[in-house]
Amino acid sequence: MYQMQTIDALSYLPHALLRRKRHSKNAFDTRGSREKGHRIAVNDLSEVYPEAVIASSKDLGWQNIKVLHVRNEYNDMDLPPLNSHCIIVHLEPPGRVIANINGHTFNNFLAPGDVAIIPALVPSYWRWRDCRPHETLHIYLEPHFVQKISESLNLSHEQTVIEPQIALRDEQLNHVAMSLLYELKAENVVGRVYADTVASVLAIQLVRRYSCLKDVTIRKGGMAPHKLRRALEFISDKIEQKHVIALDVVAQEVGMSRYHFSRVFKESMGLSPINYIVRQRIERAKKLLAETDLPIADIALLAGFSGQSHFTTFFRKVVGLTPRSYRRGI
Repeated sequence: MYQMQTIDALSYLPHALLRRKRHSKNAFDTRGSREKGHRIAVNDLSEVYPEAVIASSKDLGWQNIKVLHVRNEYNDMDLPPLNSHCIIVHLEPPGRVIANINGHTFNNFLAPGDVAIIPALVPSYWRWRDCRPHETLHIYLEPHFVQKISESLNLSHEQTVIEPQIALRDEQLNHVAMSLLYELKAENVVGRVYADTVASVLAIQLVRRYSCLKDVTIRKGGMAPHKLRRALEFISDKIEQKHVIALDVVAQEVGMSRYHFSRVFKESMGLSPINYIVRQRIERAKKLLAETDLPIADIALLAGFSGQSHFTTFFRKVVGLTPRSYRRGI
């Protein structure tokens, strides 16, 4: 289940004491969290419970996203704030948890696939009703990255405060999380491309569904994971090769009609294939702006735009700055 077992270093309890705590019969109580006042934030679970981490994306070169596969053997956890927003997907087994996240109390039964969302920089306390080990997938997104995505959607900062959630049934989040778990186990270069792509998708979903904006319509369905992965690989290859990308060709690559492909792609990724391709071209352009001294007109062509004017229009729309201003600010 979603084991946010991130105890801050100053209040870290020896494992022997934690093992005694897990059998405690005391009623649910968050006084410990409230009485500690300001607590030092940590980056992720691995900083204080490295033995609980089954697999980590730390050494895979993923950008803007970090993923941990966790096996938790403790069921009474008092957690410090995290530097990142955290999406936790419960894997197994089912069970009941009582949690307090920044003053919000939850008492829920968790089934495999249920999702919890822990906003950055808030403390939480967790107590599970049984002593069985629980497995979860932790997905971390930095607030700065989520804010950049929010700004690309023309939303104000006040509209994008992430709210704590627990026991969510979100088919799209779960679909993406299971794909990330597969890529985490595969440990290949293509997995990095996929993970960096879905980081933006997850950030969009946090903003649209679980911020104060409260666009909570849950989409179901979507593209089969292997077809989605193939489509993303195909698009990435074409962008790297500076080829024109026709939706008919991408759809044919995964054995679908253009109409059906466009519909299920949007259900899976949260944005249309055209918008996804534009964003990927912009990401390539941002990398070239940061890492080379090439003229902006050349970068526009290398990123797949028809010219500098066309490129500048889309870049300003997505990033909020002109390419020249973006480069000056690096």
